Amino acid sequence: MTQTAPKQRLNSVKQSKQTNAATSKIEPNENEGAVNGAETPVGKKKKPASPNADTLTASSNKRTKKRSTKSKSKSQPLIESGMEVVCEQTKFFDALFLVSCATPAKPTHPILANVLMIADVATQQIHLTVTDLALTIQASFEAQVLLKGEITVPVQILLEIVKHCPNGHISLNSQIQMTQLADDDQQSKVYSLGLSDADGKYEIRGMGAEEFPPAHTIDATPISLPTTGFKDGLKGVIYAVSTDENKYILTGVHLQLAQEKLKFIGTDGHRVATTEVSTQGIGRKSRKQVASPEVIQFTIPGRVLKELARNLDDAVECIHLLYDAQSHRLGFAWQDIMLKCQCLEGTYPDCEQLLAKFSFDQEVVIEKALLVKALERLAVLTDKKEKGIYLQFDGALQQLRLSIEREFGKGDQVIVAHLPPEMSLNIQFNLKYLVEAAKAIPSSAIKIHLQQSDHPAMLVPYGDRPNPKAQMSMRQFLLPLYNSNG
Repeated sequence: MTQTAPKQRLNSVKQSKQTNAATSKIEPNENEGAVNGAETPVGKKKKPASPNADTLTASSNKRTKKRSTKSKSKSQPLIESGMEVVCEQTKFFDALFLVSCATPAKPTHPILANVLMIADVATQQIHLTVTDLALTIQASFEAQVLLKGEITVPVQILLEIVKHCPNGHISLNSQIQMTQLADDDQQSKVYSLGLSDADGKYEIRGMGAEEFPPAHTIDATPISLPTTGFKDGLKGVIYAVSTDENKYILTGVHLQLAQEKLKFIGTDGHRVATTEVSTQGIGRKSRKQVASPEVIQFTIPGRVLKELARNLDDAVECIHLLYDAQSHRLGFAWQDIMLKCQCLEGTYPDCEQLLAKFSFDQEVVIEKALLVKALERLAVLTDKKEKGIYLQFDGALQQLRLSIEREFGKGDQVIVAHLPPEMSLNIQFNLKYLVEAAKAIPSSAIKIHLQQSDHPAMLVPYGDRPNPKAQMSMRQFLLPLYNSNG
């Protein structure tokens, strides 16, 4: 009892000292408030005022809402799986390389730089399509399709990746990532194609297949054509088409299709090339059932036929032609490949009627290899201004002299020729046109029909041919570079 009382007194003294210290800290604020004329309630502190407090609070609330909205949208992505495919690298690359020929140099829309890929479970194939709206190429190849799907990706990027993949199997899978904001009804879609091989993995961003231009269906009965004859006839005229877009209709090859023959015509206004191949009763009807077959004719863009000649394998026996006269569209199909295009609009010139007024009474036979070699050697002396070459036919010497002369040099070549003994004729041609016509003729020798220096010359095959059984006729007409002083 006697020891507890002093301790209590000491505690009370400490509490009173703490209370006095706290009071001394508050009193200066009260006095300062009195000096400024502001009354401050006793026992309450005055908080410092901030003029932008409400603005900062509102902006912080907005940022908080945005962060919460973004976090909410990011936390709710929906991923939709697409195709799952396992395929061979070689088949994939070959098909991609083929369809990439239709890729435009300067696409007017990003989708035109893409390849449409469709994985078909039913047929266990992948279908590839590329188009520039004028030309469409489709190719299919076998694959192990686990899940169907479709997507478009940049064709050149995909082609380079597949090109450098090692031989073996490639796994493909596509997916769509859909994101929807909380305050928006629209969805943001991100398309991607995953590709993996034995060495690595790749991912390519793409676009939806629904944006790809729709494929045109050609409603026509397929007509079977022999591949060898078709390619030989095409090569005989494709060089002669015009590259001048102002001569729109002349940038294509004109085809005339009858029951027993197929005729190709090409011209640029300075030369004319025609070939005619036997189709041996093409079509579903036999020859006896058709008394007077109707001639179908149309003009195909030269670019389309160049791609066709380059990609059509000689091992293919037949190629199928489909022509829809109403839509004026044309298709070529072989194996798992389809090439479609729009035919050129306009009236093609009647070259046969134009050339019918010329007659030829002199013939010269020259070995093709000798003529081409001589022309190629002299071609180094040509320039942009003058492209002509002089041909001097000498019957007495049984030879042909080729000569060219420019300010910076000249050249002469003499080759053996078989011509009438009394023949003596000088004529000038465009060297480029002459060598192209000579190369297009599929024979060991060339027969040249001539009349005079201001008349065209006609070149036809002569001698041995690579396909002697093929029934084909070919004519190459060259207009001379007439010189009144020569």
